[in-house]
Amino acid sequence: MTHIPIVIPSFNPDDRLITLIKQLHSSKNGSKQKIIIVNDGSSKKYDDIFEYIQKNFQVTILKHPINFGKGRAIKTAINYVFKGIPEAIGLITIDSDGQHSVTDMIKCTDTFLTKPKDLILGTRAFDHEVPLRSKFGNLVTAKFMQITTGIKISDTQTGLRVIPKMYFKALINMKGDRFEFEMNMILEAANYDINIVEVPIKTIYLNDNKSSHFRIIHDSLSIYGVFFKYIFGAISSFIVDILIFMFMIGVLNKLSVSAAIVIASIVSRVTSSVFNYYINRKIVFKNNNRLSLISYYTLVLTQMLLSTGLVIISNQYVTHVNITMLKVIIDAGLFFVSYQVQKHVVFKGPR
Repeated sequence: MTHIPIVIPSFNPDDRLITLIKQLHSSKNGSKQKIIIVNDGSSKKYDDIFEYIQKNFQVTILKHPINFGKGRAIKTAINYVFKGIPEAIGLITIDSDGQHSVTDMIKCTDTFLTKPKDLILGTRAFDHEVPLRSKFGNLVTAKFMQITTGIKISDTQTGLRVIPKMYFKALINMKGDRFEFEMNMILEAANYDINIVEVPIKTIYLNDNKSSHFRIIHDSLSIYGVFFKYIFGAISSFIVDILIFMFMIGVLNKLSVSAAIVIASIVSRVTSSVFNYYINRKIVFKNNNRLSLISYYTLVLTQMLLSTGLVIISNQYVTHVNITMLKVIIDAGLFFVSYQVQKHVVFKGPR
């Protein structure tokens, strides 16, 4: 029998968790797979639910002493499967609040069996029946990811996923203990040669999704945190770069325009790059690999040559626009490219 354990992260569950376990045990596929529930520090008043499940069903319950977050709960389960069930070819995660049907879980599992090295996502359609909070959050996050990373996923926060065994080690050590972990799982997949496959599933929201433990402000900041910090570092460095560029253009006003642009670009970019490298290495990507300095300045040199060349060319054809403004527009266009290169090449963590 193919082993794909079913993992259910759970925090302060209600009777829907019991209903889910009953459905899994009565289903043809679910009854054959090991079921692992991770009690993520639920309050004592929910002990009766876990005790009932433990007594009446064949399940394994792992318990956190306090609430660490959904991401940590999934990591705990992955580590348990990796060490305790070596024959498992992957595992499937499913939410405990009834938002995923057993039928859709089986659908995702069947897809995984045909593609056992891929990350399978059960993706929902966000139509008019979806609560506004969930619809808005998911659509914004999906579009944000596509713009900043180029990864096009329609449902970035789905809890129904089949994770291949070859991704286990990376996920156990991956950053994020709460909802941002599910985002990081998608963002880092390509770095470990993991393809992502989306499987359409039913969209189920009970009681306007009030059972969700997603904290809109706090968890959203965690999900977008790295990019926000990068923007802060980039804007700060950009201001330093532009101020020095303007100063140098004024000082070098007796030289030709092209010569002044070249010298001003070099001086401003070298100065701002030292500032930017420190911020990105220590604060944004938190990577202490000293070899990153070589990669970083290779990127800086390339970006500087592109910026300088494009400013000179643009100045010849767009004479009615100030040189500094041309540089602002061009460098803004290079911003997202630089972010991708730094995230996936310069400050990329070890596999």
